Amino acid sequence: PPPPAAPQVTGRGSGLEGGLAELIFDTPLWLADNDRLVLRDISARATLAGARVVTLKAPRRGKRKPDYLHWLSTLAAAQDDSAALAIHLERGAVNLPDFGWARQLNPLGMRQLIEQHGFIQAGDNLLSAPVAARWQRKILDTLATYHEQHRDEPGPGRERLRRMALPMEDEALVLMLIERMRDDGLIHSHHGWLHLPDHKAGFSDEQQAVWQKVEPLFGDEPWWVRDLAKETGTEEQLMRLVLRQAAQQGIITAIVKDRYYRNDRIVAFANMIRELDQERGSTCAADFRDRLNVGRKLAIQILEYFDRIGFTRRRGNDHLLRDALLFPQKE
Repeated sequence: PPPPAAPQVTGRGSGLEGGLAELIFDTPLWLADNDRLVLRDISARATLAGARVVTLKAPRRGKRKPDYLHWLSTLAAAQDDSAALAIHLERGAVNLPDFGWARQLNPLGMRQLIEQHGFIQAGDNLLSAPVAARWQRKILDTLATYHEQHRDEPGPGRERLRRMALPMEDEALVLMLIERMRDDGLIHSHHGWLHLPDHKAGFSDEQQAVWQKVEPLFGDEPWWVRDLAKETGTEEQLMRLVLRQAAQQGIITAIVKDRYYRNDRIVAFANMIRELDQERGSTCAADFRDRLNVGRKLAIQILEYFDRIGFTRRRGNDHLLRDALLFPQKE
């Protein structure tokens, strides 16, 4: 029998630069890299041009920017799968199933292609070492900025740092990179909080003397800075600095500005939220009142604190567990 006819679809095209063009079809067409196309007018009588597929995915914005057009020209000149992969990796993470389809690679061919290089892989996504270094710099810069802006906190959790530093990138890749940075000592962790190695500092002699008076006062209830200052006869600004330093060390935690709990109380609250997540999938202010005899206003402050740091997220009056790796039982 004769070979099947080539599929015919309608669409529109727009020229970019140097023989490059974008084609958008009205109906889907199964294509792969380097497939050949014949472009005709709408009546299909006049041949307008021939074309070769360079990439199946174009960015939503910036298609005419010089750097993208240069990258596209480089990709068009790629001689093999390895060169094409290297060029794609210059722009960021590569989804392996999408790349495998575009290059028509079977699983064996894909494994052979990626095992020859020092790539970072998480799930179906791949990252090159140079791009990983850029992401790493962004994570460190974001963490430094966080420390500067939140001096009464030890640091963010993994999920919150990911969302602040690289919110649009593949989640599994970013979290893997954060773990590698932690293993390499570029980032330190304390009770699930991430911080730069030089962020955690001790008390000065003056601060230590104040803290020795303050520490025995911390029971199960929270303290305001002004109340502790009055209780111990300490100047309020000095007390504020001492409590910020204690918070940076993970000894106490500010649920709102100038109001602190002993950290093991925060861990107890987090454990209760975990238990309720297992029981019914959420928690609310009434749970703190019923289980821990915490007033409604204070319970709301506690829950908003957990939302703010990314341990939970709010849905109506309920709060859902979001980052279970915060407040681990053991570090």
